[in-house]
Amino acid sequence: MLQETQTAGLTASQLVRLCQPEQIERTMHLLFALNHWAKARERLFFADRQGLYKVKAALLRQAYEAGQIVTRAYIDGTAAFGAELKWTIELAAEMSAETILWQLEKPDGCSLSDTHEQMAARLYTRMTGKEAITSADLEALDIQQVEAYIRARLQALEQEARATRQPIPRDKLKELCVTPAELLGIQDSRFYDLLNWESWDQLDESDLQKLDPEGLSLVAFQYASRSSHYVFHLPFRLAEAFVPAWLIDQLKCAPWTSREHGEYYGRAVTEAESLQQPIADILLELGVDISAICPRQLSDKQEQMFTQALRYAAWAEEQYLYDDVDEYDDDPFWPEMDSPGKKRKHRAPKAQRARGECPLCSASVPAEGPARLDHWQQEHPGQDLTFSQVSWVLDQTRVPGQITGKKQLCQEYPPDYREPHEKGLGTRYWRIETLAERVRESEGMRESNPG
Repeated sequence: MLQETQTAGLTASQLVRLCQPEQIERTMHLLFALNHWAKARERLFFADRQGLYKVKAALLRQAYEAGQIVTRAYIDGTAAFGAELKWTIELAAEMSAETILWQLEKPDGCSLSDTHEQMAARLYTRMTGKEAITSADLEALDIQQVEAYIRARLQALEQEARATRQPIPRDKLKELCVTPAELLGIQDSRFYDLLNWESWDQLDESDLQKLDPEGLSLVAFQYASRSSHYVFHLPFRLAEAFVPAWLIDQLKCAPWTSREHGEYYGRAVTEAESLQQPIADILLELGVDISAICPRQLSDKQEQMFTQALRYAAWAEEQYLYDDVDEYDDDPFWPEMDSPGKKRKHRAPKAQRARGECPLCSASVPAEGPARLDHWQQEHPGQDLTFSQVSWVLDQTRVPGQITGKKQLCQEYPPDYREPHEKGLGTRYWRIETLAERVRESEGMRESNPG
């Protein structure tokens, strides 16, 4: 027997069953609770919430096609279109103009083989009407002219989209050699992936909304019976895929304001009540394949963030206690390393202190003469020093170019002992008395051998 294909973690037969007359009331009640979970950004990760929205869209479409729900209103969101583009167009035009001229800088007679170079050449041809590009043409081409051309075309595309209520074609934006990151104001981890003229096919739904005048428009659907009443919203583009065009046009003639709400036997179904039902139980009763729609497997966002915070705190504490376990130290006074090519482990960031402050008591101590040795002996007697503390104390004796890393310091000023650690030998320690003696010996040798 062939396995049924799934839509939003549900098979076609499951969708039909959930929207049967004898089941629809319970389905709507579960769907309303699921809808609250889909909005719970503090509780669930973004990827999982997007999966819940897909379940919602699939069930509403099936319920509509089964005649169990009806359209109630069109909610016009076109007024917000272009608000962000007004300032990103300027940035995108400026950045693209510079990149285009850089790509076109080829000696006369050289072919443009790189894809980006070819894209820039095609834009140059559309802008100037010239097929061939010479050095003289490029010298005469003002960057402000290129910027003005791109800006004007972007503004024309925005106005056309506003007039037709259709999305700005991504291929037109690609032709103008602008990047999604700049034009759409991408600020998340995808910024560098989308800082490319050819990355327009990598956008997600939230990005595409910014190119669509109807990106924030909604269609409201209503379910009503003697015991319950629910109103759900779907993005306009999802709704128009299955609602007849004539009905969409009819709804647009009288746009309403509407809010999602639910009532059961005359009592409002609240967000708190919905969130008391575990989302895993809701999906299980609906028969949804959780692994298919929730990449994070419904992980509790708050719990994971708390666990990460604890792990970071423990990590930071361990790094403080054993900050000499690794071969190199992060102390800002010793920026150079013995082995620059060696890859260092990622370590938790440390709080930075002022250069003259004592690592233990934060007292400001000058580096001239033996001031720091005296300070340590007087204020912290019996307190052995770690590498970073030694580096602070020895700052006044260090001659530039002589001690450049931990290995060299340990050779000149050998530590007194090394603490045991589960991974082997741990933190090195210096006793202040022996350190002071070695400093005096070292200074004496330098004075007797000035060359």
